[in-house]
Amino acid sequence: MSNTKDTFFSATGPKFITSTLLAASLLLTPISSHVPSVFNPPALASDGKAIGLCLLQSCRLPLLKCISNPNCLANVICINTCNNSPDETGCQIKCGDVFENKVVGEFNKCAVSDKTCVPQRQDDGSYPVPKDEVLVKEFPTSFFNGKLYITAGQNKLFDVFPCQVHFFTETEKGKFYGKLNWRIEEPDGEEFNREAVQEFIQDKEKPGHMINHDNEYLHYKDDWYILDYEPEGSSTPPFVLVYYRGSNDAWDGYGGAFVYTKSSTFPEELRPRLREAARKVGYEFDKDFTITDNTCGVQSDEDRLILREKFLASGALLTEKQVASEMVRIRGSASNGVKAQKIFFGNEGEQVRKAVGNLEGELEKFVQEVRDREGGEGGEIIYVLHGMNYAG
Repeated sequence: MSNTKDTFFSATGPKFITSTLLAASLLLTPISSHVPSVFNPPALASDGKAIGLCLLQSCRLPLLKCISNPNCLANVICINTCNNSPDETGCQIKCGDVFENKVVGEFNKCAVSDKTCVPQRQDDGSYPVPKDEVLVKEFPTSFFNGKLYITAGQNKLFDVFPCQVHFFTETEKGKFYGKLNWRIEEPDGEEFNREAVQEFIQDKEKPGHMINHDNEYLHYKDDWYILDYEPEGSSTPPFVLVYYRGSNDAWDGYGGAFVYTKSSTFPEELRPRLREAARKVGYEFDKDFTITDNTCGVQSDEDRLILREKFLASGALLTEKQVASEMVRIRGSASNGVKAQKIFFGNEGEQVRKAVGNLEGELEKFVQEVRDREGGEGGEIIYVLHGMNYAG
């Protein structure tokens, strides 16, 4: 039996290899950049041949590791199926979350952030920085304490996923940490969970602006803009409407919007108010936002088996419809090990270490709540804590 590298190269021709190298270089499309070759100037055109040459010259070892790693190779093949699709970028984005791992991260760091192999996708103006006057004039970061759900989202690539339950803790006024969780579907239909630890600091000049910068992995930075909110203690259900935009080495100007609520289901009484708030940034809430499913049920072993059998019987590899994931999410997931360690072991004091511990405790409590709701049976919940897999 030949090894993975031999099988890959013998089964594919030069044209496929070139397109695969291009696909490989786009593993983190919403999170990428470049690197100059030792012999040639940076490949600034999005030309498959130039990108492939740059990868071979500058990222040979990470590339070989990727090709010989099942997850990384599957990601490359998946992205390769997106060529000439109606929404090529969206298709590429939907490949990443399922297959993301350490090898993928190392490859992207070389191909995207360390070497100029892939040009950055420039801001097309889809998600402009909102005007100051549309932001709330004050916002207590204490709102971000405890469990919150995304119950409506605007961008289908980044905001509309089932079981988006996030846990927050405010460590001091104007600063909070979040453990962001969401559920994706593998190509065979089995669901599993992703999570990421992120840090936010309130803009002292603009209280409605939350900043998540200084991230090492692909240098991503996200900015959250609060368009409207309702604190706890009133007759209106507590919520916050967040519009965001971000930038990284691969894509400058991605964005979206979502609604956080304390309840897992969308409170319909908020709809009139959210319609008005969404118009501040040019959206029609009823048309542009999708209500999410946060039932967070547990798949049974029988359900998983049926889904796998259906997948195998289809004879398909990885098509756009079968791959449910996204790429900008990896800005948090792939960087989670580095980010969590920086937060946990960094010179930020016992207060922060305690905060991260509290977030993990909240997640564990939520997992137990789901298991209790399911009667303690029906499968397992997989989640990630500091890069380690735990089965509940």
